[in-house]
Amino acid sequence: MKPSPRITNSILSLLLCVCAVSSFAPSMSSAHTFHTSLMRLEYNAQEQLIEISIQVFAHDLETILSKRGGKNVRLDKSPDAAALTLAYLQDTFTLKNRDGQTKTLAWVGMEAEADAVMLYVETKMPEGIDGAQVRDHIFFDLLEDQINLVNTRYDGKRNDLVFKPGDGFKALAEATKK
Repeated sequence: MKPSPRITNSILSLLLCVCAVSSFAPSMSSAHTFHTSLMRLEYNAQEQLIEISIQVFAHDLETILSKRGGKNVRLDKSPDAAALTLAYLQDTFTLKNRDGQTKTLAWVGMEAEADAVMLYVETKMPEGIDGAQVRDHIFFDLLEDQINLVNTRYDGKRNDLVFKPGDGFKALAEATKK
């Protein structure tokens, strides 16, 4: 059963407020009690690509990159942090076009914001996002209570998706609304 748009918007608003409050509480960075990521996908029709921004807790990203690489990774000090992050995103986030072809992510950049980090990637998608599917498993291999929110903007429409451990692919544009 899909939650109503009002419930989804309330949950998203609450999570955004919690994220905003947490950014002013640096002492909580390694002890945050909720585990969530926020992803925004926007289709740029002129460039024929999907621009993706992902907000995650820096501590969680450093922890998973260190675990996977078998060495201590610091986003601000490790020269290979960007490459490791892109490899992790390729393994945990999948975008397929309407023909089921997996799209390859291209690294754009990363910005630190207090306890959070913004990750920027993109992928060419000249066919648009009609019929496309997404699966977001970021940090599911680290945190059993991780929740990932994906907000899609396309042709003046939007679609908000919630991913929990065990979820598979979900349609990007099928349930879009103005």
